[in-house]
Amino acid sequence: MAALIKALFEPLWDKLLHAVPRKQAAAARPAGIGLALGGGFARGFAHLGILRVLEAEGIPITCIAGTSVGSILGAAYASGAPLDHIIAVCREVRLRDFSRWSISRMGLASNERMGELIRKWFRALRFEQMRIPLAVVATDLGTGEPYVFRSGEVVDAVRASCAYPGMFQPVMHAGHCLADGGLVAPVPTQAVAAMGAECVVGVNVGFNNWNGSAPKNVFQVVARAINAAQKHHERAWERYANLLIEPDVRSIEWDSFHRADEIIHAGENAARRALPRLRELQRGERRLTAHSAARHGWTETPAAP
Repeated sequence: MAALIKALFEPLWDKLLHAVPRKQAAAARPAGIGLALGGGFARGFAHLGILRVLEAEGIPITCIAGTSVGSILGAAYASGAPLDHIIAVCREVRLRDFSRWSISRMGLASNERMGELIRKWFRALRFEQMRIPLAVVATDLGTGEPYVFRSGEVVDAVRASCAYPGMFQPVMHAGHCLADGGLVAPVPTQAVAAMGAECVVGVNVGFNNWNGSAPKNVFQVVARAINAAQKHHERAWERYANLLIEPDVRSIEWDSFHRADEIIHAGENAARRALPRLRELQRGERRLTAHSAARHGWTETPAAP
């Protein structure tokens, strides 16, 4: 009988003895971070500098959400493309590589060329194949709500997220007319929180460009007009971020793709300044989850695969 009792209860006792140490070890392990990469066209190259620092410091990334250029670079990185390769492509890319003039009632150009670039560049073309969980945010022009892609094909999701109004024609997807995600989620921190990230890090490159200079073309006029309208409204997305990184790209216009190295360097500098606070957050000050996103009223149009 004693042998039977020992055989039945000894395994359970061993589990109880080891449960507390395992839990303590898990709690002591630094948390990964969820990255929310905002829009800003060429200035979004600063995201690459931030990713470079995170890689060098061995800081794990558990999920990524991107808006506009943040969706391109975030998706490329999440697909498994090496960071050096992404940087090399960005040094060569120009606005013409994203767009094709096709004037219509809906916009001046189509961004179909972006799809061609994505197919050549990315290591995975479906959300389900991403090495890092990914969300891409667009704006539903039928409802005025965020339209968040988390499954299916990546190409249309990124094209929709980058369809800057007035410049690029909207992208139709599953009966929805979609435009640039920056209209409703300039930095998609809510999407990252909804993915369950323990530590939400937002990267903003779109609101710190007021340097007193006048715009030089219609693209800059439209960009600054929308930016000005957003500037004077509550930046609700900040509430979802544990940490906000804002590279100094004030002197760089939205279409200055030729200044890639300078922009990447600005991202590196900003990331290094943020490292002490980021380390603190990894050790414990991290409590934004999908529940907090729902509590703060984050709503979205469900994306069809």
